[in-house]
Amino acid sequence: MKIVKSAVTTLLSLAVLLSCQKEDQFTSATIDGTWVFSSQYNGYQWTDLKVSDIYCFDGKGGYTVKSLPETMEGVTYYKGKVYTPESSFSKTNPKKYTAKIGAAKNYVFESLPGTYTLTNETSDVLTFDYTGSASAKGFRLSKVSEFETASDPSKPEDGKKSINGTSISEGNDLVGLITDKKTGRGIPGVTVTDGYDCVKTDANGVYQFKSNSLTRFVYYTTPAEYKISTPTSPSQPVFYKAVSPDGKVLRTDFVLEPLPGGKETNWTFVGIGDPQCCKTAEANRYSSETIPDLKKATAGLSSVYAMTLGDIVFDSTNMWPTMKAAMSTVYNGTSHVVFFQTIGNHDHDSLKPDTARDLTDDYNATSTFGSYFGPTDYSFDRGDVHVVSMDDIPVTSLHSSSKSNGKTWDYGKGFTDAQYQWLKKDLDLVANKENKMVFICCHIPFRGATTNHMLDVVKLMMNFKEAHIMIGHTHYTQNYVYGSSYKAKGGLPVYEHIHGSACGAWWTSTSSSTVTGEPSGYTIYDIEGAHIKDWKFKGTNKDADFQLRVFDGNAVYYQAMSYPLNWYTASQKAGTGAVTVKGNSNLKNCFVAQVFNDDDTYWKVELRKKSTGEKIGDFKRLSNGSSTNVAMSAFYFNKKGKNSSSYSSTTASHYWYYKPASGDPASESDWVVVATHKLPGGSASHEYTCEKISTESSFEKEFYF
Repeated sequence: MKIVKSAVTTLLSLAVLLSCQKEDQFTSATIDGTWVFSSQYNGYQWTDLKVSDIYCFDGKGGYTVKSLPETMEGVTYYKGKVYTPESSFSKTNPKKYTAKIGAAKNYVFESLPGTYTLTNETSDVLTFDYTGSASAKGFRLSKVSEFETASDPSKPEDGKKSINGTSISEGNDLVGLITDKKTGRGIPGVTVTDGYDCVKTDANGVYQFKSNSLTRFVYYTTPAEYKISTPTSPSQPVFYKAVSPDGKVLRTDFVLEPLPGGKETNWTFVGIGDPQCCKTAEANRYSSETIPDLKKATAGLSSVYAMTLGDIVFDSTNMWPTMKAAMSTVYNGTSHVVFFQTIGNHDHDSLKPDTARDLTDDYNATSTFGSYFGPTDYSFDRGDVHVVSMDDIPVTSLHSSSKSNGKTWDYGKGFTDAQYQWLKKDLDLVANKENKMVFICCHIPFRGATTNHMLDVVKLMMNFKEAHIMIGHTHYTQNYVYGSSYKAKGGLPVYEHIHGSACGAWWTSTSSSTVTGEPSGYTIYDIEGAHIKDWKFKGTNKDADFQLRVFDGNAVYYQAMSYPLNWYTASQKAGTGAVTVKGNSNLKNCFVAQVFNDDDTYWKVELRKKSTGEKIGDFKRLSNGSSTNVAMSAFYFNKKGKNSSSYSSTTASHYWYYKPASGDPASESDWVVVATHKLPGGSASHEYTCEKISTESSFEKEFYF
């Protein structure tokens, strides 16, 4: 426990509290701070020994002498601090003196009679030779940063009974100290967890709690004022240490480095869905396509943090080293991009035993992921944003797979009771939630689910000023805006961002499209305070403003091939498995605009005259589930021989339609489609345009590289 913490300000004049043999050579001066008279000099170096006296200057020309016990046992001066048992400050003997400075070299200390010659003056230390006895000795008056109660630093604590002045309570077996790298002091208020319980460090920077029987890691929430620790690779965060509690007290310490300019109020978050690499060739494409594109898109930005939103590999434990390496040294020309990871269903190790315990807590199935990236449920703070990553995939049973492992997991979605309780504890420890934004990063979409605590999590998020759910899994983009009953404190509804996959349609040959036809890619979020100021979907190797395509709603694609398909027939069949491809009669005779990252709340689409900008009319948006991207389906089934319902997805509708007066989009001229995105909160607005119709002849280029 700290006893005194003195604010050390500028020393206006070097002085000591003393009586002088020549009074007229001195004038009054004012100093403040805390100084200690100690440290014998052996003729070569100062030795940190016992404290003789402590002077607490009051800044008004006076000081208080802290009288220590006669034995002064256990009191030391070490690295600018006075370490002493708490009882050492139980006695005080205040005295007031006038601070004097002067030209004479001989001084007599009131509390330590004798003659001392001042030999050196600095802002922190005054050194003296004592000449009042037969043998000369050296002493110094040194400025002290603070008082602390602690054991002798020359005798390191074992952490079993006390750490840095904090007593360890009986039964707590996970304990440790979190210190500031710059000051060496303990950092108070840091959240520490084992994935089951959460505590904050006390005033001395000490944490302590009882471990869970399933504890694998002890780890902390990086405070906003400190750097993300990347000790082994500059883009790989390491905020955890593996532990194996055995009932005995286990001490684990962490050292955090402060950010030079304090917390990053403005920073960039990158959401990346499903790299899902099964083979080395696919990992090479991720490294040679996605990563360079991301580096280029964030060039010039100094505070960039990426989150991979699950399915890093594809049931392929042999790919973990390659994928970790791909995201360990990503430099964008300004700084290294730090890559956090969220676990996906295909990241659960299907080579691990299928035990009953896996069905309730994923203990075995997540062990391989943990060996590469640490805990699956964790949090960190950047600026005014609390970022949480969690495993929302309860595995159920194993079945065979054609991928590297030969099998994969069946799974559900949601959180166990233990996970939900952990999240509640984590969020409860966030100070001033009403003035902060929260990100919950998971793999499988929530989309309004009410089971397995998914809606409960949404409700917890409503305690923050702004709330966003970051998701992968689907291999298409989709945005889900929660209704008016699920608003955050700032007034905006909770917003769920489902990210299209980095691998597109599973790295299909040279495919550059997801299963609904938008480019493979990621999304960049511009954070300002507790608000997403701006965001934009970024197609890999595509221009940043490439956000939509336009089709002819009357077109019939690949009429001369096995599966001619159109936009307006409700039920069509394709592939040898007779997969249903769904059209929509509303699209007949219409321009059909596919807006890659749209939603039904913050977007509008218009047809305008290209020559004048005059609006011709407004597009209507199809509801989700009402149409396939027929153009893409026709291409994959006819030209690429696909035979899966994955290529006829209807879940997310990005399709807007407008019927020109002619009813024949192909015959129209002087037009441009304009899609406008007005971001939640009104902080930004973007217009994206397309002035050509995508036709069958261009699909090879548009859906493939």
